Amino acid sequence: MTLHRTYRLPLFALAWLLVLVGAACAPLPAGDAGGAAIGTLRVAGPNVFLNGARARDGASVHDGDTVTTGAASSAFVAFNEGGFVQLDENTDPRFSFRVETRGRQRCIHIQIDIGQIFIDKDVQCFSTPDVTGNLGSRVNIRVSGKETIVTVLAGRALMFGEREQSIPAAGEASWRRGRQIGSLRLLDAPELAATVGWRERYPGWCCVGERLEQRLPEQCDRQQFSFDRRQAEAGCRPRAAAGWCCLAGGRVVQMPAAQCRGFFSADEEQARQRCPAPPRPGWCCQDGRLSETTASQCRGFFADERREAQQRCRPQTGWCCLRGKAVEMNAEQCRRGQGRFAGERSELGDCRLRVLPLLPERQPTRPLPPSTPAVIE
Repeated sequence: MTLHRTYRLPLFALAWLLVLVGAACAPLPAGDAGGAAIGTLRVAGPNVFLNGARARDGASVHDGDTVTTGAASSAFVAFNEGGFVQLDENTDPRFSFRVETRGRQRCIHIQIDIGQIFIDKDVQCFSTPDVTGNLGSRVNIRVSGKETIVTVLAGRALMFGEREQSIPAAGEASWRRGRQIGSLRLLDAPELAATVGWRERYPGWCCVGERLEQRLPEQCDRQQFSFDRRQAEAGCRPRAAAGWCCLAGGRVVQMPAAQCRGFFSADEEQARQRCPAPPRPGWCCQDGRLSETTASQCRGFFADERREAQQRCRPQTGWCCLRGKAVEMNAEQCRRGQGRFAGERSELGDCRLRVLPLLPERQPTRPLPPSTPAVIE
């Protein structure tokens, strides 16, 4: 059976439309959102996806990214601004930066259509199909498709449905399509622990001091927390003590002591004091000759710039009064001959040798011989 010609063009256009729709719905590669970095992703289980592609542990989460968890899997995002969020299985939040109209606070916004998350952050914004809100501190949110349940373990939550509702610590409330269902409940400690009991299915590890321990993310340094024990254990290995090293040329850089081949100190200021800058190079005019050297090695006129030293090193011609004669020569030659130099002949004045008259030598007076007394006969 053949199709009538009049139906071929519409069916051809429909085929192209399906191709375009399929391309538009195809999952984005991980990290292709291209926005500003929000945090670092940690992966637990086989079914964690970033923008539809299988997520890599340690990947960066950016503005506009979507993190999805499947069965028996959890994800943890350590925010660059501090705090974190943990996802239960079968959860699909989308992350973005936003400035809330209420309070004008800049926050990381999490849009949750289905699933459960635990948030530990001072300022956090979220929205579900049922309600939106601003959070502070530790809050658990569960979206079932029928309702949204918000449980505040510490801090507070401000909800925006048909009316504004504040939830204090240890409080829990439910919403459905913008309307609060029932009244606010206050939970005791066992009930609060049961609410977040799902997190116990995904134990994590971190280094406490130099010892590896199994703990919750909020009990660890957020950036050092990992679901992978071997990865966390690598962070517990003793690290070489780092400090400041004086390298050749007067450079001070930070590095482990074992790698330093110069003076090493844990104190940066001390390292810089013991690492003087190299001698300052420049130009020296000495005995009429120009040379490149350092200030300490120059025995004549020293300058940083070659032109300045060269000007001082040019022979200055003029007249020299040397041994009673006025001779035309440069100042350096006159100085070497121990003469008297002047730029103009007239400045020398009288250059004749001055002959001082010799004073007559005084002849020593000879003593008169003793006179013989005359004998008068």
